[in-house]
Amino acid sequence: MVCNEEKLLVNVLYLSESEIENNVDLINIDFEKLIKTASSHLMLPAFFINVQKKNLTHLFPDDFIDYIQNIYSINKARNEVLLTETKQLSELLHKNNINHIFLKGSALLLANIFEDIGERMIGDIDFMIQKKDETTILRTLKENNYISHNREFKLFKHKHLSRHTHINKIFAIEPHIEFLSKGNRNILSYNELNSSFRDANKQIKIPDLSLILKHCIYSFQIEDFGFASSYYSHRSIYDVYKLNIKDETLIKRIKFNVYVKSFFLSIDQFKIFNIKFNTSLFSSYFVSLFRSFLKFYLKTYHIFEKIIRLIFSSKYRNYLINKLLASR
Repeated sequence: MVCNEEKLLVNVLYLSESEIENNVDLINIDFEKLIKTASSHLMLPAFFINVQKKNLTHLFPDDFIDYIQNIYSINKARNEVLLTETKQLSELLHKNNINHIFLKGSALLLANIFEDIGERMIGDIDFMIQKKDETTILRTLKENNYISHNREFKLFKHKHLSRHTHINKIFAIEPHIEFLSKGNRNILSYNELNSSFRDANKQIKIPDLSLILKHCIYSFQIEDFGFASSYYSHRSIYDVYKLNIKDETLIKRIKFNVYVKSFFLSIDQFKIFNIKFNTSLFSSYFVSLFRSFLKFYLKTYHIFEKIIRLIFSSKYRNYLINKLLASR
């Protein structure tokens, strides 16, 4: 059941000014809950931008507008730093002959799909490198005072190298060698960027929009377990919306597999996209069965991985021992 606050969030993000005026009932809105709902989806800055752009500020209490405007201002200043740090990072990598392509939130900002750079909340800077440059980039980052945050023991090679931070920079960076984790790389592969890597151009590069769109969907559905949990993210929905999903040339370049269909079907209740799927009782049963299998697989995999980590990782053993002692 969608609460009134989430309905309001969706209306403000996707309806026109006149439609919102006719469809919004603020009498039953809990503004504290609205803030929590929008925050949980990382959408407060986008909510403020749309309220302002659609001339809706008069509908809301002044203290509410002041609060979300402050969040937006902080995020905009942060994203201005992100663009600067992205440029600096790109210059460093080009200087060391490391070809790279920016992904995810950074790519969305660089593609100028948002009317305001303060609209999108971003955690770190993701970018793809060529597999042959793994050793080179780790050495380069170390020589330039980046600190590696090694991950715990993993059964399979991760989609990105260790996360790095710099004492004089705000954003952590994650050098990717694949789009998706082991087992899903046939869906969206590093090889799709081969032509871009062959381009010797030294400017800041991002994938084409259709690839950004696919990565947005698959990253949430697979890596963030959106499909397995039947959950949706308004930040992911808004990214897809701003990429102009109504552009037929863009949508035709996406393979409508179970993950993509599930992404759109899970948000069909909001009537944001006019995309129709032929669903049958058999296909619904198949999706339900596949989702159940995936949940079982993930649960089993995580238990097995913890056992392996317990055997091979002294750091993980010490963590468990300290946790056990702290609970006594």
